[in-house]
Amino acid sequence: MNCPLCKSTMIEGTSVLTFKMESTQILVIKNVPALICDQCGEEFVTSQTSKNVEIQVNKAVADGISMGFLSYTLAA
Repeated sequence: MNCPLCKSTMIEGTSVLTFKMESTQILVIKNVPALICDQCGEEFVTSQTSKNVEIQVNKAVADGISMGFLSYTLAA
């Protein structure tokens, strides 16, 4: 796959995603699988990975976490 921005090669790697929920909740998801451009550094995640991250974020919010670091896991 080529980068949609600069057309260079995308390589598999990991990313860190940060979410600010409400005005006081901050969640950071580490080790998120991503495609990363080897030239410009732009990061992209697949739709399935996005869905898994959304499940993790929603669970953390439901559990009352107001600030935290989570490591990416596949949704069960």
